[in-house]
Amino acid sequence: MASRSSPLSAETRLEQFAAFCAAIGLELEDFQRLILREFFAGRRELLALIPRGNGKTTLFSAIGLFHMLTVPEPAVYCAAAGTDQARLLFESARNMAARHPEIDRRVTARYRELRVDGGFMRILSSDAPRAHGLAPTLALVDELWAHATPDLYTALRTALGKRAGAQLVTITTAGYDHESVLGRLRERALALPAVKRQGALTTATSEHFSMFEWACRESDDLTDPKILKAANPASFVTEEFLAEQIDSPGLHPLEIARLHANVWTATAESWLPVGAWQACAGDATIEDGEAVWIGVDVGGERSASAVVFVTDDLRVGCQIYHGDAAVLDCLAKVRELGGRYDVREVAFDPWRFGQAAIELEREGLPVIAFPQSNVRMVPASELLYAAVKEKRLTHANDPQLNRHLAAVVARQTERGPRLDKAKSRHEIDGAVALAMAIDRAEAPKPEPARLLGWL
Repeated sequence: MASRSSPLSAETRLEQFAAFCAAIGLELEDFQRLILREFFAGRRELLALIPRGNGKTTLFSAIGLFHMLTVPEPAVYCAAAGTDQARLLFESARNMAARHPEIDRRVTARYRELRVDGGFMRILSSDAPRAHGLAPTLALVDELWAHATPDLYTALRTALGKRAGAQLVTITTAGYDHESVLGRLRERALALPAVKRQGALTTATSEHFSMFEWACRESDDLTDPKILKAANPASFVTEEFLAEQIDSPGLHPLEIARLHANVWTATAESWLPVGAWQACAGDATIEDGEAVWIGVDVGGERSASAVVFVTDDLRVGCQIYHGDAAVLDCLAKVRELGGRYDVREVAFDPWRFGQAAIELEREGLPVIAFPQSNVRMVPASELLYAAVKEKRLTHANDPQLNRHLAAVVARQTERGPRLDKAKSRHEIDGAVALAMAIDRAEAPKPEPARLLGWL
């Protein structure tokens, strides 16, 4: 594919850009050339996911300046997550222009805008009102994961057809909401036929789209700076720096995972340590007749409902339901478990399962109300946390239960931290039911009565 502004080959345009960068004091690295080769080939949309600190702002500024100086009637829009980041992009581009007398002469700095004869480079922020009527020749989207809404990205992407050869480049770190515009874009990219992974780099390509993602795997040891370094291709991001970040008491392990390993997380801050739940996956087979403790959490119309059961050595089984009939599904599941296992207790949230529990009790199953108060849930949360962190729990890697545990965050209460959901649309009912079941499984058991003698 030819570039929009020139019949020159992509490699020739790349070398022209490299010479431009050298003139303003920048030296391109191999990973940047990989991205730029696709850009100068005229790919309509590029997505690069890369950890923080790998020169993203610098590369954006250089691409925008070069485009503005070499393309007829340029209209370059830089879409930042907020006003502060937009200002950083603007200042970076302005300072670059000032480094070279010829460029400085051609470029005029205005408020959040650089101008040349016939065109401009303009900084926008996603927290501004939705942009209408844009006609970019180049759109640069910064940190898409942090955009307040998808509106600015959508406005820029749908406007590419207004100018022949217009392009959009997004460079961002990983996010924590798979339902966000970035999450959906990445999932569609990973579903393309041409996807491959080599080391920490994943590429996905179609006729008009390319994605590059430098990232560790969720199962990697993210406390090892050597492993993190593989996902940080810039030469100036050293193992020593990453070790310092890992050891920093001010950074949550989830922040290390997302910002320095580029690993997607379910929430901004996780309740469980990164990778702890995955480390507990294994053979969780429960044989007929074994003793089990059951937790039941019935959600509302827009939430899930869960039946989770555990053995005395904390092997976990589960079933998660959705829809209006979930309470009946949970009731049927508990009855099924009662026919297969030695059910020691059924712990239930009385808010929606009270009547069903009465039926179970009449049928001979031992039931116990487990209100979702801090008095009950704080100790239960602590027991679940300890079981996972100490790897005393074994689960069967059920995708739905995995999502529920990944969506849990810690909420501080007057009695201590308890599990909670990060956003209303995140379901954690499986985690709640699991905490209830483990609480009952690990509750002190009464000692059997002993005959001390005849009176």
